[in-house]
Amino acid sequence: MNGPATIAFDRLAPGYDELARGDAFLHQRQQTHAAFRRWLRPGCRVLEIGCGTGVDTEFLVHLGLQVVASDPSEEMLIRTKRRLAATGAGERVAILACGLQLLPVFLDALDHAEGFDAIVSNFGAINCVECLEPLGLVSRRHLRPGGAAILNMMGRNCAWEALYFAATGRPAMAKRRRGARVLVPVAGVEVPTFYHRVGDVGASLGEDFSLDSVVGIGVMVPPPYLETRWQQVPPSIRRLTASVDRVVSPWPGVNRLGDHLLMRWVKRRPAHA
Repeated sequence: MNGPATIAFDRLAPGYDELARGDAFLHQRQQTHAAFRRWLRPGCRVLEIGCGTGVDTEFLVHLGLQVVASDPSEEMLIRTKRRLAATGAGERVAILACGLQLLPVFLDALDHAEGFDAIVSNFGAINCVECLEPLGLVSRRHLRPGGAAILNMMGRNCAWEALYFAATGRPAMAKRRRGARVLVPVAGVEVPTFYHRVGDVGASLGEDFSLDSVVGIGVMVPPPYLETRWQQVPPSIRRLTASVDRVVSPWPGVNRLGDHLLMRWVKRRPAHA
């Protein structure tokens, strides 16, 4: 039986790409894609968790990567397959119709013994699950030593969101990301959302992983749900703000204040005998 998140994203799928065309969302995606270019080399084998409509999948293929993409939403996967077929990228992508919770079982059953050079999850897929142990299992079993888990999750301390809700007289909403479990409306469905701590991610991965980089995604630029208000700002100011955001997003401290946190966890190589 599908859970609330899967039901919500099945409903959202037909209009998702249109929703993702706003300036704020495009800026966040450009930031993550710039990091992918820095951190992923052509020829790598990548596992993508939560591929959605396949925008990132297509980008990863065009970087010269081999991709295994997974998502629990059949409607999202229909659009992923359609996108990849239209661009001729389908031959370099394997699709798994499952979410993070079942991913260890799927990978074990399919015998992906060759492993992956990177695990990628973008735009909060891991915020849809309460327990991160499946992420740890997949990373420990299937990520090659020296590989990286590149995870973009919604952070607990979004400065823009806190200021916006405080300014509009909703102080409780300004603190909502501090809750252990928050119901977020998506396509008419209340989706349980979990704002994990960075330390929670590290604990799930285990002692063989070290946090190598943290980039704030959407520190100076507002979250995409504020796109309508963002469009009321003069274009020149929006462009300047986006330029400043690209500069300050990796700064320590500042990098924890974005709508999302993009983290790179590197798996330790075994010591030489």
